[in-house]
Amino acid sequence: MINKTTLDNGVRLVTERLEHAYSVTAGLWMEVGSRDEEPAFGGISHFIEHMAFKGTAKRDALAIARELDRMGGMANAFTSKEVTCFHARTLAELLPEIADLLTDIFLFPSYPAAELERERQVILQEISSVEDAPDELVHVLFGQDYWPGHPLGRPVLGSAESVGSVSRQDLVDYLAEAYVPSKLVVAAVGDLEHERLVDLLAPSLSGLPMGQGRNHRQAPAGQPGLRVHRRDSEQVHVALGAPGPSAKDPDRFAAALMNVILGGNMSSRLFQEVREKRGLAYSVFSYLSSYSDAGLLGVYLGVAPGRSPEALKVVKDEMARLAVEPVGEQELAHAKEHTKGSILLAAEHSDSRMSRLARSEFNFGRDVPLDEVVAKIEAVSVDDLTRAAAKCLDPALLAISVLGPADADGLAEEVAP
Repeated sequence: MINKTTLDNGVRLVTERLEHAYSVTAGLWMEVGSRDEEPAFGGISHFIEHMAFKGTAKRDALAIARELDRMGGMANAFTSKEVTCFHARTLAELLPEIADLLTDIFLFPSYPAAELERERQVILQEISSVEDAPDELVHVLFGQDYWPGHPLGRPVLGSAESVGSVSRQDLVDYLAEAYVPSKLVVAAVGDLEHERLVDLLAPSLSGLPMGQGRNHRQAPAGQPGLRVHRRDSEQVHVALGAPGPSAKDPDRFAAALMNVILGGNMSSRLFQEVREKRGLAYSVFSYLSSYSDAGLLGVYLGVAPGRSPEALKVVKDEMARLAVEPVGEQELAHAKEHTKGSILLAAEHSDSRMSRLARSEFNFGRDVPLDEVVAKIEAVSVDDLTRAAAKCLDPALLAISVLGPADADGLAEEVAP
């Protein structure tokens, strides 16, 4: 059963009781991410997340670690382009302790100077590790190429320059300005009573001051075309993309099935044509990234130098074919079974259910039952999928970023309309 309470200052608390669970999984979700940052402060949301467990007014980093270990649970945090989340899982009987710990690290971080400098170095190493991993770096470059100058195109980690210049006062000021109650959702799943959680959290969360925050989001406009980033490497790494559905778009269900058919699993068209039949790539897949007001259908592949034009032609041909030729009923049925299975199997995990609660609240202001999602998937017709594919896979809207020892002229000839 789903319950929801909204505090006077706008904080939303959403819970789902699982009768047979032994644990509680809870998360404090703030609708603030890297797309809400100014360029000079790129990565500051991620920096704040890293500092979450480094000390508060009443606990130092070691005390936080010992308390978590004593409870036998786990706690972590993550940052994306649109949200920052602090979450934990522990035995249900320890809900008061984990609620106190989560609110403490969320509301009262102390940002000790020594910890801040150590964590800065950790983040700089994280940024460097992406630079050393071309299969990751190509996606960063693609974002910057596809959405140039827009915050959605910038990396969540920020840059070495921006992270290197962030001060303790910058963190304090950003937290106070951006983390406002209207953007906070507390989601919890497990063996818990809704009113008990409200009683535990309301006294502290009610104290968050009202405010508008920094969120003035505008949808990006994609920039099609080919960009080649030459670099010595063993492979040529290719990222392709075209407009996809937002998280609220009615076509998101058809697009999800289209993605499965295109490159979402081992029987997909791209996997079979690029890897199994031609041996052009070890890794090839497609994916959907959906945001509150925009989306992206992406494809990645890594190929041997000299074979990228051939591989790109195969990928483009498969994308074009999906956009104009209706899929078979059996292929669509298989995609539906795969998608439903992925969703329902994930729902067996409390972390996944907690995440669904929060994201549904952000996107729709309500819980979206699994039965409703499954029904929407089942309702997608061949015509629906063809329409979504034609909209997403228009060759004129395709963007391609290439990283490695690639021949720019040869690629340009191959990808020309």
